[in-house]
Amino acid sequence: MIKNANKTIIIEVTNVLRDIGMPEHIKGFYYVRDAIVLVYEDITRLNRMMDGVYAAIAEQNQTNIQCVERTIRAAIEITWLRGNMEEIIKLFHNTIDGRKARPTNKEFIALLVDYLNIKHM
Repeated sequence: MIKNANKTIIIEVTNVLRDIGMPEHIKGFYYVRDAIVLVYEDITRLNRMMDGVYAAIAEQNQTNIQCVERTIRAAIEITWLRGNMEEIIKLFHNTIDGRKARPTNKEFIALLVDYLNIKHM
């Protein structure tokens, strides 16, 4: 978990990821959650995924940037293949097509940050 993060946002993101069917037992669940929280707290990080988001998560988890990127990608892929597509469509509306390939890490994180921003307006 990212230090000094808003606990309410962490809980909210955790619940959203559970709702869409991201398996909580995989490491990527927590990396995705942390990435969403980091970008939610500072949207400019979205333009610096490698050195702004992945680097912070890698440092926190004593791993490297490539491992963080790959683990997040795998978590999104698993969710896309085996998650709750009904909830995914409800959450993302017409911004995604479940029949197509999964969104990129950046797209997935951005969509969830947008969802949170709209919800908190």
